[in-house]
Amino acid sequence: MFGIIKGVAKHSVIYGAADLLSKAIGFVMIPLYTYYLTTADYGALELLDLASYIVSMFMGLGIGQAVFRFYHNYDDEKKKHQVITVSMVTLWLVTLVILFFLVMFSKQISTLVFSSREYYVLLNIVFVTVVLQLANRIPRAFIRIQNKSILFVSISLVRLVLALFLNILFIVYYGMGIKGILYSSLIVSALSFVFMLGYILKYIKLSYSFEVLKDMLKYSIPIMWSWFGMYVLHYGDRFLLQRMASLSDVGIYSLAYKFGMLPNILIMAPFMMMWAPKRFELLKEENAPEIYSTIFTYFAFIQIYLGLGIIVLIKDVISVIADAKFYEAHHYVPMILIAYVICGVFTYVQFGIHVAKKTRAIAVGTLMGAGLNLAVNFVLIPHIQIWGAAIATLVAWLFLLLYIYFPSQRFYYIPYEYGRVLKMVVGGVVLWVIASIINPANVFVSLAVKFFIAFSFPFVLYFMHFYTNRELEKLSQIIKEVVNFTRSKWRYIVAKF
Repeated sequence: MFGIIKGVAKHSVIYGAADLLSKAIGFVMIPLYTYYLTTADYGALELLDLASYIVSMFMGLGIGQAVFRFYHNYDDEKKKHQVITVSMVTLWLVTLVILFFLVMFSKQISTLVFSSREYYVLLNIVFVTVVLQLANRIPRAFIRIQNKSILFVSISLVRLVLALFLNILFIVYYGMGIKGILYSSLIVSALSFVFMLGYILKYIKLSYSFEVLKDMLKYSIPIMWSWFGMYVLHYGDRFLLQRMASLSDVGIYSLAYKFGMLPNILIMAPFMMMWAPKRFELLKEENAPEIYSTIFTYFAFIQIYLGLGIIVLIKDVISVIADAKFYEAHHYVPMILIAYVICGVFTYVQFGIHVAKKTRAIAVGTLMGAGLNLAVNFVLIPHIQIWGAAIATLVAWLFLLLYIYFPSQRFYYIPYEYGRVLKMVVGGVVLWVIASIINPANVFVSLAVKFFIAFSFPFVLYFMHFYTNRELEKLSQIIKEVVNFTRSKWRYIVAKF
């Protein structure tokens, strides 16, 4: 089992690096964005991003997800190539047709999103960028299927460097503001498309099949509707904040959300990039349910560990990296972050539904969760503004986890280690309380002290008897190997001198 877990961890780390690089631009540029943009500008940028997300979701038809499910269904190479070709060509045709109508009605869409037509040019840039990004989606999925994780990371690194250069050039040197950020994304996506197209045509023989398309759409369209529910859960509150509070509130809340979503970005998303195809392969293993259970425990451990670190450090971090007008964002991060740890659990435990191909249940659940989220937002935002949006997020994810867990377990039972998970939660809460009591006046001293508190989490779990004997033996073996390796390298260096 540890061999399988080691492989999962290895590729998760590599894909995690790639996903981190692809999203790093939003965090690396926080000091620049918060300095050169007002809170209202930052809020407008967030709404443009959200508009791109919803357009991407409906354009994509969820077919990118179906690639992983159907590629491994076939042993015949021609059929595998058809899965890639069908998804890729279908995406191209659908996105170009929808793009025509989006550009035609961009002024009306601007009025719908911003209550003003003045943003329609920016929306057109966003729409073209989305089409290019979707064109890259299937080639990127194919690289993951090939397990070429190093290539995947390299592409993400090049994209990051180019995006950073263009953002600084357009924002600082040319003073283009939001438009410069959007042009940067457009150029990077266009260059990526040229490379990706050449890459995939090198490996795939184009072969279309309407039968394969029918099967893939039957699987993917319910997923698309579940993604729509997810969109409302993730981002619907921004539009309500803009109308019931202000665009400045959207900007502050959006910054808090960037940090609150970090367990999703740094852990869940890269993990699922590897786990999405791998979990179906493991169905053939005799002890598959136990493997899924153990991997979930480790997945939850990393999410809680990271989440604890963010929660205890966030107040000081925002005071250091963001402009003073964004400082209050730190208040909302813990609640949003807890919601996204729950989101990670929800994503993992729905596996039984995918095994049974009952994706309609996920669609129904997410739409119900989205409806609940909107209802709570409508009730709370007029009274407590940003806090209302944060509370609605937490309530909706709790509901969705409970709704999806039980049917998923009926379809495919996994003996989750509830006792160990509870110990992690209790240990994390205790350390959070301790960190909240300690408040050194100097921000850098505070960062150091709170980092040490968060870092101690695995050691606290040791005294709570969290680790199994086998895990302790494995950990001891790893430590000995590291010590011996370090000692041998040190002796080699000393001998050289």
